[in-house]
Amino acid sequence: MPGTVHGLLKTRAAATPEAVALEDDQRKLSFADWWRVSCHVASLLQKAGVRQGFVVGVVSNRSSFLPITFTAVSMLGAKFVSLNPDWPVQERMRVFGRWSDRLLLTLNDTGCFSYPDEMTLSLSDDIFGGSENPVDLPDLQGDEEFYLNVTSASTGQAKVAPTTHAQLLSNTGGVTETMGLTIDDVHLSIFGVFGHPHELFMRGLFLGGRTVLTEHRYPRDLLHVVSSTGVTAIMALPTQLMSLSHLWNRIDADLKSVRIAEAGGMYVSEDFAVSFTERTGVELIPVWGSTETAGVVLIGESGVQGFTAVVAGYEIELRDLSGSRMNDSGGGELWIWGPGVVNRYKGDRPQTEEAFLDGWYRTGDMFRTDNGRLIFLGRRGGLIKAAGLKVYPLEVELAILKHPSIVDACVVGRDHPSRGEMPSAYIVTRPASELTVAGMRAFLRQFLDEHKIPRLINFVHGLPRTANGKIDRKAVGTREIVPDFRGELLRSDVELVRLINQRAELMNEIGGGFDPTWVDDQVDNAVGHNAGSVSDSSIRDLIRFIISELGKR
Repeated sequence: MPGTVHGLLKTRAAATPEAVALEDDQRKLSFADWWRVSCHVASLLQKAGVRQGFVVGVVSNRSSFLPITFTAVSMLGAKFVSLNPDWPVQERMRVFGRWSDRLLLTLNDTGCFSYPDEMTLSLSDDIFGGSENPVDLPDLQGDEEFYLNVTSASTGQAKVAPTTHAQLLSNTGGVTETMGLTIDDVHLSIFGVFGHPHELFMRGLFLGGRTVLTEHRYPRDLLHVVSSTGVTAIMALPTQLMSLSHLWNRIDADLKSVRIAEAGGMYVSEDFAVSFTERTGVELIPVWGSTETAGVVLIGESGVQGFTAVVAGYEIELRDLSGSRMNDSGGGELWIWGPGVVNRYKGDRPQTEEAFLDGWYRTGDMFRTDNGRLIFLGRRGGLIKAAGLKVYPLEVELAILKHPSIVDACVVGRDHPSRGEMPSAYIVTRPASELTVAGMRAFLRQFLDEHKIPRLINFVHGLPRTANGKIDRKAVGTREIVPDFRGELLRSDVELVRLINQRAELMNEIGGGFDPTWVDDQVDNAVGHNAGSVSDSSIRDLIRFIISELGKR
């Protein structure tokens, strides 16, 4: 196995030059094409002044431009960082703008941000036909840092984890081995391109298989991409996979190629995993990983709560807050060692000293063991001590989300003069929900001890999120979310679609035709609950139309 990422690509291009490596919304590229275009881009970067040690900030979407620039920067001995144009100014400076030797690289002049005296290279689609070669390339080794992986860049605490070729290749090899992925797998990740962008293409490169990249975001469109390209392995957030599962058997697309769905980035409940597999027939595998470990480290099993396997090459320990190893099944903080673990945050000594010790990475995530499984409890910093009693926010959030009127929730600790802290909940309800604070508390008493029930419950329009889709807990309750009326309309329409399908199922259970008198009574009863601005006559027309159309099925 070559010691560098670009060296691996060169080997693949020589061994299987015609094999399809990348397929995006515009084109297919073989491994030979990928290598040729990467060399061409590397040559253009050289002419623009990039040399070994330069930081190249790339603005890309989910397309072949991303892996092409990744390997082009790699072969020059420069450092690749994926940039988000929507980052706040201070985060742009922290991640990219503070380096003196830097260049901003874009495709088709995206009109992204820039800095004073910025070196910028904007390429066009002509690069895909290019065949120039760079000159005087440095002799690079596996321990060279070439990838600036960014974590938490939209929370106000951006950290840059410099990653070497060896670390990235070690993690990718361990993941593919532990998950049983092969050269025959076709990979699709619908994660964002700003946090751990290598996850979008490294597995296909490592195995010599095919990677699919797409800008499509709507579930129906994504499933058509899966069908047309023969995707076998999908990697996504649980919320994204849930949206896909609802349409899995309801579109005209052959999805039999998919054999594994990998859910990462946030908590995966056992109920969701079982529900996903029941709807799709596909195993849903929960995973846990981090920027600091160069990717996935913990892997679960379909339909089983928690994580059951550690990626090959890594070791884990649960430790108490003093750093001592724990041997019982109580909750402890996850520490990780392995060849994929980075050793520092770039330019951030305090955070480095807090997180890295003797080759071990202190994750800040709390777990407990249960019959050989690791069960996630929450973040170390998120633990709430209410009158001396422990409250894990995730446990409370899962209880809140059991309520059918709730679509999103976040629980944080707030200072209290006598109790130290108190759990406070910020809740997003479905459109037209009439849920009250008292009703919410009564509901939670079915699942939680009294000290875990939030003292403060806020119903909000939405929750602030990071660029990677995770809830921005530091901003919850402090940053007002401006109502997204278009988003609310979409959610209302989605809810309406769900209700119409529910009504269709109920009508099917009744069977046969419908007596006109019954229809009139049904409409009258419904209109009797109309307290909104829509006129009664309009409500009558809408309900009659729905009943009529569903009756024709």
